[in-house]
Amino acid sequence: MAIQTIGIGTVADDGTGDSLRAAGDKINDNFSEIYTALGDGTTITAPATTASPTFTGTIVGATLDLSGDITVGDDVSLDSDGAILNFGADSEVNLTHVHNTGLLLNSTSVIQFNDASQNIGAPNATTLDINATDEIELNATLVDVNANLDVSGNIIIGDGANIGSVSDTDAMAIASTGIVTFSQIPSLPINSIEISTQTRGAFLVIESGGTDGAGANAGDNIIDETDSDDIIHESATDLVGSVFNIIDSAGMVVRTINSV
Repeated sequence: MAIQTIGIGTVADDGTGDSLRAAGDKINDNFSEIYTALGDGTTITAPATTASPTFTGTIVGATLDLSGDITVGDDVSLDSDGAILNFGADSEVNLTHVHNTGLLLNSTSVIQFNDASQNIGAPNATTLDINATDEIELNATLVDVNANLDVSGNIIIGDGANIGSVSDTDAMAIASTGIVTFSQIPSLPINSIEISTQTRGAFLVIESGGTDGAGANAGDNIIDETDSDDIIHESATDLVGSVFNIIDSAGMVVRTINSV
């Protein structure tokens, strides 16, 4: 029902206004509607200051300045492209909607997890930092990294896990004992195998063409091992014209072998 207004005439006491009965009836009808909306028709059950009004339609051009908490029982939609959520008394942290892309956290602000030391942020325009106090754990069937890796600590894989390529996923298998098994015959660069005499005990050096294990031709070593029963297999062409010296750990030649 629309509000009923009491007719009061054109001028005072001109006799054109509502009678006392008609005016009283309008007053009763107005109060009846209020008591029905805010109570049971005879009693107001909730003060008007704590009522929960329902708005239907669109409020245009309204500015709200609320100093208390807001509780929303359903969805909140920011339906304008580029909408911004500001945080802080000075709005120093904000999230901006990027049309058809996502959300942008401003400047060098970070998103924290659990405490301040666990966070993700961008200290500059080209770097993204993921920081954790102890561990960052990735759980997935496959982690695809398209970048160079700069590792300052150790790389540890699970016991029995493999290191390989797309075409040979188990090229290297590392057991829990640390033993490495290759699925193919390893191919190593020439003059790339050397065992330090400072960190190993007595051993034999089989050298191709040098005078001692530590001389100018030490890089020509074919094998450098502690085991004296190692066997070297080479093609006859590779051995033609070669001289092999067997040298003890003191650098003394104990036997010379001439190839045929």
